[in-house]
Amino acid sequence: MMTAELTDRIELDAGTWATLRETPWDARVFGFRCVEILELAATDASSLGQLLARLDAVLQAANVHLAYTRVDGAVGLLKRGLQEAGFYFAEASYRLSHRRLALTTRFDQLIRPGPELVAAGPQELAVIRDILQEDFDHGRLHEDPYVPRERAGLRYRNWVDDLVAQHHEIYAYVLKGKVVGLHVQRCHGSIADLVLTGVARSHALLGLPLWAQAIRLIREQGMTEMHTVISAANLPIMNLYRHFDFSFDALLCGYHKRYPPVRPPSTELAS
Repeated sequence: MMTAELTDRIELDAGTWATLRETPWDARVFGFRCVEILELAATDASSLGQLLARLDAVLQAANVHLAYTRVDGAVGLLKRGLQEAGFYFAEASYRLSHRRLALTTRFDQLIRPGPELVAAGPQELAVIRDILQEDFDHGRLHEDPYVPRERAGLRYRNWVDDLVAQHHEIYAYVLKGKVVGLHVQRCHGSIADLVLTGVARSHALLGLPLWAQAIRLIREQGMTEMHTVISAANLPIMNLYRHFDFSFDALLCGYHKRYPPVRPPSTELAS
């Protein structure tokens, strides 16, 4: 069977459209085509229903088996429309920002002598892959009830190669020659996007010093703002970002859809 090419934009009219991107890091884990819906725009329930029906046709023709999106939790139209179209609620997250980087110098006192934040080379990346696979328990797929934990962990592990290829800045947090954590960011203009930051479970007490050191690094790079997205289920991380005076800008609701649609209770998502 021929597989249709996947467009990156579906538009019904000026006010009704969606943008898409494939997620090869997911496809490598599951063995089938996966897509993230980056944006959804519609003015009413009728136009949204038509858009999602068109989206279904496009994704099925392109042999996509998993689609996911995050929408503003305050927009009932999108949440209702997605559920009516067969998407299921999978996870929640917060969009955070910090626009007062000049005021973060007081957090430098949290930095511990000893651990260093260094650019990750091949040896450090190998350990970072292990930490992500074994010790990171939250995220878009970890919280999807139809995704086995080992698949979600493998997805994080594989993601490192994509981050390298996309020229993200990847740092290893090194203590006495041992990689105990990581920090990944991408800067554009004066804004730093925080992609992944964390420590191995065995060194959980170094979480606060790592974040303080990462914030100092970003400030010294001349950035004036930081932005990130975190899981709403990860309470320790939420408290950590509050400690560093981040603003909680929006609650995001994550919806997933499998093709054929899931009918709970169902089998695990697998290739």
